Amino acid sequence: MDFYQVLGLTHTADAAAIRAAYRNLAKRYHPDVSELPDAHARFIAITEAYEVLGDPIARERYDRTRASPSPKRASAATEARYARETQARQQAARAKAEEYVRMRYDQFDADVFDSVAAYVVPKMLGCFGIGLMASVVLVIVVVVSLQFEDWGRPVAILAAMGFIPGIVYASMLFDEWHNKRQVDRKRRER
Repeated sequence: MDFYQVLGLTHTADAAAIRAAYRNLAKRYHPDVSELPDAHARFIAITEAYEVLGDPIARERYDRTRASPSPKRASAATEARYARETQARQQAARAKAEEYVRMRYDQFDADVFDSVAAYVVPKMLGCFGIGLMASVVLVIVVVVSLQFEDWGRPVAILAAMGFIPGIVYASMLFDEWHNKRQVDRKRRER
């Protein structure tokens, strides 16, 4: 089976094109959204193709077999080994595709195409915002407290000592809130 042809690509396609083709075809053929009688079989075939071509090492090994349209070839012994590895990868992909078929499309899309950045970046920005806000408050407290001779210096020292623990505590609260929000969002989507 020519996995590139299954995804509608050539062997020169880059990783972004492979991912985009898989996402577009999955939107079209996932049994949860497609009315076509062969949607199940097509979805499994495109998932198998993506699982092999989406992994750079598996793709390179597939490209060195006769099944690939790529002109690169390995030696006969190596090609046979790569063909067995590709077949094993394809069987694992078929099992994964069967799992994806049982999912609603929304859940499949979230599980497969949500990136780590979509999860981590809001947390990082939230913690950065907390640190920035705490820094501004610290500067204000120190500047104001140093205006008073009697009690200003001890207040400034206490504020500085509580700066790092305060940021850590506020960041933990934010992280807990963000995790709960993500779980609630996934629950609503199901």
